[in-house]
Amino acid sequence: MLSPTVSLQKINPNTSATEILKSAKLSLKLGRFQQSLMIAYSAVQQDPNQQQMYKNHYIQVMRLGAEFAEEIEDHHKAAYYWEQLTKQIPNDSDAWYGLGIAKANLQDYQEAIIALNQALKLQPGNQKIRSMLIEIQQIMAG
Repeated sequence: MLSPTVSLQKINPNTSATEILKSAKLSLKLGRFQQSLMIAYSAVQQDPNQQQMYKNHYIQVMRLGAEFAEEIEDHHKAAYYWEQLTKQIPNDSDAWYGLGIAKANLQDYQEAIIALNQALKLQPGNQKIRSMLIEIQQIMAG
């Protein structure tokens, strides 16, 4: 298996797309999000049939990136990652909720309300989303 720190220039043209993907996953486990995506993309270049695999990997990277950014309170990065997720999977209420929280943490309350409304539209009975939406609306009113 390739080392996760291998540069893309060193990937052997004979390396299978499966092996390249294993390296991308290992790189992701090490928290190297960009490198993981670049390695996974090289698997698609080698084998175009791997496009769905790349999309799934991309979604996983964006979700982990958002969660990590939230943990370290990097709200700009969290918003970026959640936004990428909403573009890839627009029916994911968790992604919209995450984007709403990140935008609220950035004090971009208008965008937070838009994202939370979308999350609530996808999950009308979700009290956590509804409560957050009401809280942000009160902040704006107050």
